Amino acid sequence: MRGLRLVLSVTLALGMLVSGATTVSANDSHDPEDAIPAGPGLAELKQAIDEFRVSLVDLRDACRAEREAPSADVTTARKRLPKAEPECLKTLKALKAEFQQIRQRALDLEAAYRGDVKQKRAEAEQAAKDKEEAAKQKLADEERKQQELAKKATQTPKPKLSPADQLAKKKAQLLEQLKQVEATLAYKQGLLEQSLHAATELRAKAATLTGADRDRYLAKAAQADADAAQWSNYVKEYTARREQLVAELATLGLTTVPPAGPKPDDLAAKRATLQRTLAELNDKIAFKWSETERYAKLAVDLRSQAAAATTGELRDKLNAKAAEADMQADGWANLARQYEDQRDALQAQLDALGRT
Repeated sequence: MRGLRLVLSVTLALGMLVSGATTVSANDSHDPEDAIPAGPGLAELKQAIDEFRVSLVDLRDACRAEREAPSADVTTARKRLPKAEPECLKTLKALKAEFQQIRQRALDLEAAYRGDVKQKRAEAEQAAKDKEEAAKQKLADEERKQQELAKKATQTPKPKLSPADQLAKKKAQLLEQLKQVEATLAYKQGLLEQSLHAATELRAKAATLTGADRDRYLAKAAQADADAAQWSNYVKEYTARREQLVAELATLGLTTVPPAGPKPDDLAAKRATLQRTLAELNDKIAFKWSETERYAKLAVDLRSQAAAATTGELRDKLNAKAAEADMQADGWANLARQYEDQRDALQAQLDALGRT
């Protein structure tokens, strides 16, 4: 039994020594989670532990046989040995405890070996990646350096402008900005006029209606007023910007800003637009006067029916409808007069273009 314990201790010490000195090469490129082979000495250590376990089983059987053996000086076969713990059993318990310690040390040894292999593999993998990244970075730095050198070789310094050329360039830039600002200003002014016109027309239409219809048109007129206020702010903003550009040009010696005179093509296009708008206004005026006449005739017919009514209730109802028709006729007439005023203004613009 002592010989068995000595063999097992020597084997365990040898396994720990061999496994503790195990190293992993830096060239080992295995993934850390790949299968790890058994370390040197671990197989022999496991075999010795297995043999020790078998010996423990044999010793346990021997102790049981010794404990159950009958005493030689008894008169009956049923009499057994005293129940004091035999030396064999004490030895068995001590060896079992030692076996558990040795087995745990073997497990710790194997876990340490596997952890060391995984760590060395991970370090080798990271070292390879770092080396590859360093090589790529070095190559990229060299390429960038070559590109910068080639770019510098092809670049030629820009000629320095004379003070007169710089002044002319600055004037040209300001004049271009002024042209863009004036174009935007004209566009915003057009939108402002459209919103004001829409608000006026919507209120005139609301004047001919009652109830929910009248409220709806008044709400639309209020929205048109809000739009007009927004466009008015834009007009003020771009007007101020135009004045600023004119002042900057004046500091450069350009006191008179050349007017953006219309080209012949622009005049023709504007004339065509005005003529088309004038034709549309004439159609609207004709329609609104026709509506005025229709409602006025309806009012006359309703009053004639009221005069011939046989009951007072019917007469009052017809007269109320006649009054409503009169109101509609007046509303359409007001709209027609407003469009006639716009037509007169457009006609004046057309006449002015004809003298250009």
